[in-house]
Amino acid sequence: MIYVADGALKHFTKIKKNVKNIIWAGDQDSLTKTSKKYLDKYSISNKNRISQDFYIKDILLEKNKNFSDFSVLLDMIFSNNSNSSIFIEVFFGLGGRRDHEMANILEAERFISKLPFGGICYFHGGIIISSVEFEIKKANKMNFSIFSKSNNSELEISNAIYSGHFSLERPSHGLSNQACGNTISVKPKSSIISFYF
Repeated sequence: MIYVADGALKHFTKIKKNVKNIIWAGDQDSLTKTSKKYLDKYSISNKNRISQDFYIKDILLEKNKNFSDFSVLLDMIFSNNSNSSIFIEVFFGLGGRRDHEMANILEAERFISKLPFGGICYFHGGIIISSVEFEIKKANKMNFSIFSKSNNSELEISNAIYSGHFSLERPSHGLSNQACGNTISVKPKSSIISFYF
């Protein structure tokens, strides 16, 4: 399933994949004119839409609010998938305004922390937020750092300069690591970690 937050619709229209529908949520404050026309054209509420095979389920949000459109989509994903481990791939969630980027990261951390079976949120641009084990392939000599907001967060790392079982005792304890092999493995043991690369 593809979920789109507000102005990210302009990117979707450029990279359209073979999907039957998407879920869009936003207050339209960052929609371009072209994106607005696209939204209106394919909205499920538009009975005259051109394609019956593709539609957009649109959720219009209030403009005056103090939370992100992304957070609404995460809540929706959680309510529909809370009985399994979840992998989310986020495009265009980093960059732009720093406060919005930080809000996206914090919302993803909150989302992962609520999942009873754990999950991974992968931001294109270089951040993985995870409560479950993951591997990165083609990682030879890739630089990375791992952070956790929890005190003494336990984790295991394989195929890196600093490998083994670790307890992150301070915020910078996971800083400046490097992959040694083609594949590195990271396994959080006690809390959510943020993997920057």
